[in-house]
Amino acid sequence: MEINKAFAKVSLSMTVFTLWTIANIGAQNLEFPKNIPRTPSKPQFNPPSRPTQQSPSNQRPPSIQNRPRIPAPSTPSYPFPIYYPQNRTPQQVGSGQMSEPVYSAPLYIPDKNGVTHVPFLSSQNQFKMYHCPNPAVYQDPWLIKTGALDTLKAMAPKIETFDINHAEKAFEIKTKTGITLKFPENAFSDAMGNPVLGRVQLSVQHFQSKTDFASAGLSSSTSDGQALESGGMIDINAKSGNADVRIADGKSYKIEGNSAYKEGFETFYGVGGNQTTWTNNPNAATANSQTANNSEGSDIKNRKFTLSLLPITRSVNGVAHSLIVNDLGDDMPLSQWFYNNAKISKDLKKRIKMDGIVFPARLTFSKTGEITDVQLIDSSQAASSIISDQFDYFRELLMSAPKAKFNDSFGLPESIVIRFSTLDANFNTIKQLPLPPVVAGLGKMATNNGGNWALESYSTHLVNCDRFSKYKKSDDSITYKVDHARALVYLNFSDINALLAPSTIRQEQTGYAYAMHQFPEGSHARLIAIVYDQQGGVHLEVSDVSPGNYHIQKTSKYPFNQLTVRAAFEMMPMDLFPAKN
Repeated sequence: MEINKAFAKVSLSMTVFTLWTIANIGAQNLEFPKNIPRTPSKPQFNPPSRPTQQSPSNQRPPSIQNRPRIPAPSTPSYPFPIYYPQNRTPQQVGSGQMSEPVYSAPLYIPDKNGVTHVPFLSSQNQFKMYHCPNPAVYQDPWLIKTGALDTLKAMAPKIETFDINHAEKAFEIKTKTGITLKFPENAFSDAMGNPVLGRVQLSVQHFQSKTDFASAGLSSSTSDGQALESGGMIDINAKSGNADVRIADGKSYKIEGNSAYKEGFETFYGVGGNQTTWTNNPNAATANSQTANNSEGSDIKNRKFTLSLLPITRSVNGVAHSLIVNDLGDDMPLSQWFYNNAKISKDLKKRIKMDGIVFPARLTFSKTGEITDVQLIDSSQAASSIISDQFDYFRELLMSAPKAKFNDSFGLPESIVIRFSTLDANFNTIKQLPLPPVVAGLGKMATNNGGNWALESYSTHLVNCDRFSKYKKSDDSITYKVDHARALVYLNFSDINALLAPSTIRQEQTGYAYAMHQFPEGSHARLIAIVYDQQGGVHLEVSDVSPGNYHIQKTSKYPFNQLTVRAAFEMMPMDLFPAKN
């Protein structure tokens, strides 16, 4: 009995102690540790929010107190960083959740298109130095499969590179092949037409012989099939940082050649394809890509257009600096300020039917950065363009803007070219802004420079010193046919520096027919065909023809390699090589 009483007392004491402990733990709100996952969770990416538009303040700085305040539109501010879902298309993840957004490109690192993204001051806005893409060039997938293009490319002349440290100044370079290039001051711009200063890298490739021409798929024919005689072809490319740059609007540079001047030589520009042809209109090289850009989303019935001021930048050593104004204490690009403040009339929006119509204007500054004048450069646009009735309003609006400046070491110029452009109202989602025309003008006639030719050019990339053939043109034609295959076909001449492409190509039931029309008479000629099929097979076919008998009796087949290609295009005897059956 005594033991039972003692045990009861101990049990009661333990119960009281337990209740007291639980009460104290509850009073302290202690939590037991939760289970920690053994594998790390996927890091979450939280993109910065778009810059919000500040509401108008009643207190305005004294310096801009009298400037008219125009209500900002309700559409999002432009430009702002654009974020794309993975693979650039929304993907469903789990139950109705979107995939994690991925930023389009890291800061300062060029993306896959060669665009350098640069942070602007301390804001979230990002500005790009747009690359200047070459026109889209179609290449036959059958031809690519053969590897023939690689064989030809290995025979191409070497590319020479030149680093220019002060491209805003006039300079000249001379290649090892004897070509001299003379550039004026402020010769380069980016794809938007904005100036490029500081370091620029030039690459020059000079094509002189027929083998050189063939190595790059170059011909001596115009785009409409006329025969040309070449004094030499040059491929010139310019880069600032990782972005392609071009000759600035209204600028030209001089090319002094290393071969004899002939009357009739003039500047021609390359039009790409499996076989490059030529035109004396420098805008034609970009016409196809421009048309393609304009035709995207051609269902314009449901599209709404507006007009905006394209971004105004100045690239220094490949880094783009925007032309900025300080609006109520906030630094922003002038193009964004215009977008925030301009009222685009409904009538103008109805009249805009296409993206990318560009209206260049000249912006004039005072020494302290005020905008003193805005004038459309093209007088016909100023008088009769779709924006002519509203341009005075745009001019007054820009002249009321705060003081402008570039945040670089070059200071503010007296004037700069800006561009208004028609755009889809949802243009913040487009991948690339429309490109302005390369130049206004035609190719120039060559001059005699101490016995050698000299050209003036408005464009880089492929430039050719050519003349229309002075030889009597044949009324006959040469037709070459190939069955169950396709071919790169050239007509080579022993006495004329010409390598003609087919005038017409006709698809037949089992193959193709390649016809040469209006070619020069009076010279020994050789038809050369690089024949390829869908299985990746390739061989060379050659047939020599003589003056007065421009007809193909039979072609001889040869292996396709560098030796046979060089012999064929340099008009060497082909009996040095075993013919194929």
